[in-house]
Amino acid sequence: MLIIVGIFIIVGILEAMTPHLVRKTNVFGVSIPEPFVKHSQLIKWKRRYSQWVGGIASLCLLVQIGLHLLTAIHEEKVTLLSFLLLYVMLLLSSGLYMNYHIKTKKLKRQEQWEAQTKTVYVTDLSIRQKDETLPPIFFSLPIIMTIALMTFTYMNYDSIPDSFATHWNSAGEADGWTEKSRLSVITMPLILLAIQLSFFIMGIGMKSAKLQLSAQAKEASIHRELTQRKYGSWYLAAINYSMTILFVVLHYTTVILKDQTAQYFFPLFIAFNVITLGGLLVLIWKLSKSNERFDDLHTNETAATDDRYWKWGIFYFNKNDPSLIVQKKYGIGWTVNCANKWCYIIICIIFSPILLLIFI
Repeated sequence: MLIIVGIFIIVGILEAMTPHLVRKTNVFGVSIPEPFVKHSQLIKWKRRYSQWVGGIASLCLLVQIGLHLLTAIHEEKVTLLSFLLLYVMLLLSSGLYMNYHIKTKKLKRQEQWEAQTKTVYVTDLSIRQKDETLPPIFFSLPIIMTIALMTFTYMNYDSIPDSFATHWNSAGEADGWTEKSRLSVITMPLILLAIQLSFFIMGIGMKSAKLQLSAQAKEASIHRELTQRKYGSWYLAAINYSMTILFVVLHYTTVILKDQTAQYFFPLFIAFNVITLGGLLVLIWKLSKSNERFDDLHTNETAATDDRYWKWGIFYFNKNDPSLIVQKKYGIGWTVNCANKWCYIIICIIFSPILLLIFI
């Protein structure tokens, strides 16, 4: 119950607030020339999107809580229905996004914004010296911890019981077990390792990703870029370490110590939710304060756009960009450059532990 409620709250807040947190020159995945970032129609659409998504998320959350409290459905079925509600919420918000993405592109084309502006290229080589993004070592330590845990597990393989708890009910009592095998005893560390690898790659990518500066709000955009990298990497590290502690304690308790209860897990899980949600709120607050305001526009200049490299404002394809990781066109965070061959190699590396568990 707590897991799903936490997910609903986090996803709901992110989805509803996204239009107001991304760079103001990006609206629904479309690059907006700087003289038009305060266009009344864009402001109206962003507000309307947030209201719709917030309403949908609230309704889905109420239904999910009602399923748990007011019905006699089996707990597993309630969990399944709750995740279906989450997918419905994401599907509806994606549909709204695509609707406004198309509308924004149409408005930009009809009013010929690009023809009314002068494109310039903005750069500042000194910014890298001010970058406070965490170095890769911070993201490699959890990986080392997980590999050590897997090694320790195999060293104690003979003492592990023939079956161990892998599922618990809402009271923290074990109600599902797994037979011991060379693969099953490291299932949880393998999943954790896949997540940690993705964090490690994102940490490296954030530090080396290109900087996107505004033409008429250069200093403000520099502040935003540095803020997003700094607090984004800190938030990523906080999730990484708290999740590592959570998984390591659960694995060590149930597999190594043979404890069939989850007495250590639930307090740690609550702490993990507090860190995740609290960190998200801090990140949102920092991003909202650092966003460019464009209160004082003097010219018709605007920074060069890269719309031609984006598909639906979601997928980035640019063979001329050496970056593996780039900032999302819409949404908080980062995505991969799909034209970079290393992208697919790294994706395979990240998902190989999960695929191993599914097919072997």
